[in-house]
Amino acid sequence: MKAFHTIAVPHKDILEGRLTMDVFAADLWEVSKDRGPDEYKDAETFFKKTYPTEGLENLLSIVERRLKGKGGDPVIQIQTPFGGGKTHALIAMYHKVAEWNAKKVVVAGTALSTEETLWGLIEKQLTGKIKKFTGQVAPGKEAIRELLCKNQPVLILMDEVLQYVTKAAGVKVAESTLAAQTMAFMQELTELMGTLEKACLVVTLPS
Repeated sequence: MKAFHTIAVPHKDILEGRLTMDVFAADLWEVSKDRGPDEYKDAETFFKKTYPTEGLENLLSIVERRLKGKGGDPVIQIQTPFGGGKTHALIAMYHKVAEWNAKKVVVAGTALSTEETLWGLIEKQLTGKIKKFTGQVAPGKEAIRELLCKNQPVLILMDEVLQYVTKAAGVKVAESTLAAQTMAFMQELTELMGTLEKACLVVTLPS
């Protein structure tokens, strides 16, 4: 049997001692803003350094089929422990969107303030402005469906949404809270995704 290091040769940055721990902190929001290490923000570098596991390839295949109107799950929940590769999978899908000729929306709960809403963010990323989805009261299902229907194929990537909901719990909205409005929005969004032919929602959840 051959020694493993003669078969699996490490990347040059490892051999030269240039690999730092911050490279392991995948951040979808930073990637969407074209910030952070090239290992994540640059698609070619990302896939060159990402091992295509069977699970990842299967996930990408499902999303691609959905966005091309060939079936597939409209809503995908990725649930793993911390460090289990949830954000890494989202970044892989983020980079594949151009290849799939689809629009993308990125929602990262840790990056958002309570001055923003999920529905406003989605409208802004798809249309360039917030026109219909103003205010802190969640829009109805038909309004959400109309927006997404006009912008198909569309992939919505949501990471750490529960972090945002925790912050939103402290914001009053009439007799409700922004957290309650956000949960109502999420329910309506997940329910209507199945009515759209070329739309997919991927949400990460802590285990």
